[in-house]
Amino acid sequence: MGGVTVVESLEQRPAGRGGALYSLRVYPAFRLLFGTTLATNAAFWMWSLLSGWLALVLTDSPFFVGLTGFLNGIPMLLVSLPAGVVIDRLDRRFVLLTAQVLVTVVTVLLVVLLWLDRLQPWQLLAAAFLSGTGMAFVFGTRSALVANVVGREALVNAVALTSTAQNAPRIVGPALAGPLVGAVGLAGAFGVCALFQLLSVAITARLPRVRPASSGGSFWRAFVEGVEVVWRREQLLALMVLAALPTLLLFPYMNFLPVFARDELGVGATGLGILMALNGLGAVIGSVAVAARRHIGESPRVLVVSVGLFATAVLAFAQAPFAWLAGLFLFAAGVTGAVYMAATNTLLQLTVEDTVRGRVYSVYLLTWGLLPLGTLPAGALADTWGAPLAVSMLALLAVVAVGVVTLRFPILWRSSVWVERSRTASRVG
Repeated sequence: MGGVTVVESLEQRPAGRGGALYSLRVYPAFRLLFGTTLATNAAFWMWSLLSGWLALVLTDSPFFVGLTGFLNGIPMLLVSLPAGVVIDRLDRRFVLLTAQVLVTVVTVLLVVLLWLDRLQPWQLLAAAFLSGTGMAFVFGTRSALVANVVGREALVNAVALTSTAQNAPRIVGPALAGPLVGAVGLAGAFGVCALFQLLSVAITARLPRVRPASSGGSFWRAFVEGVEVVWRREQLLALMVLAALPTLLLFPYMNFLPVFARDELGVGATGLGILMALNGLGAVIGSVAVAARRHIGESPRVLVVSVGLFATAVLAFAQAPFAWLAGLFLFAAGVTGAVYMAATNTLLQLTVEDTVRGRVYSVYLLTWGLLPLGTLPAGALADTWGAPLAVSMLALLAVVAVGVVTLRFPILWRSSVWVERSRTASRVG
């Protein structure tokens, strides 16, 4: 595939017989993308656990845990839109590789500081911000690449499998991180995290070059065009508004798992790893379900229902008095959250053409930039009234907000209209 646009070579592919692993069987480039996604997300989920635990060890403050999560997530808000322009103008493999190298270097420097016992809290905050900046490019580029390395007949399956690759490491990564902290300390655990990132860089280097379908015009015009596309299409606007709610109100619970594990459930770092692994197992099951049943990922109704169930599971987890019950609700949150994310990504891929794919996904990542805006006040609430009450309040607010958005965008319940407009977008693209 060399230096050509990969999409050009996919139109001759046969549709095949389908199946949950169809994209992996048929498309070698997707196998590489799947592999680098596994490695990157193994490191990402280990980082999520380890940085939260390290923040708690350094300061003994739930607010500082929230602040660390805030600085790790705020780059999504700051750089996702310009990143989308870069993704639509440069070789997407180069953009992905550069971002992964940045994240790897940051983690290695953190390992060195820990090993020398010279890490200061402000350095952890700086590392969180730089790592988040790199991951903002990684997430957006990888999402855009999915449609470049598979044919349209495999798109729903490939999106769901990518979601599986994102979530599967949540089983191994956190479960491995907890015992590693006890066995080799935080420096050793972060060292393993860095090894996963190095593996991801090596796999990404083998991906084919992918030139975007369009890269003309000024940077500013390209920047504005991506926002205009979302604003003018009811489907995309509905997806973005609905996607903002879990990010702002539900996913902050992940940043407070160290607080729940240590202070509420009394299970320590190893128990924290098990809780995150159960959440990851649920997410894998949800993603595989979407990969095996195409209609799940293509249904906006499933998207709305899964968000509501996700909020209910998070609320139940926050109020669980026992570790085993908390684990059960975390598993349920993993299933429903993964179905929501896979359905959102699938509907986005089917609704947008490749000429603006990177920029539309950058707007979607902008909704993920809202995560720190939910995490920071939740941290303040947790410091004052405790983590269970803070997470519960956000979950209840999410349930109400989902109802309001569904009433505002009735297209979320009109699947036939959604499909017809998606076909129109495909013809335009």
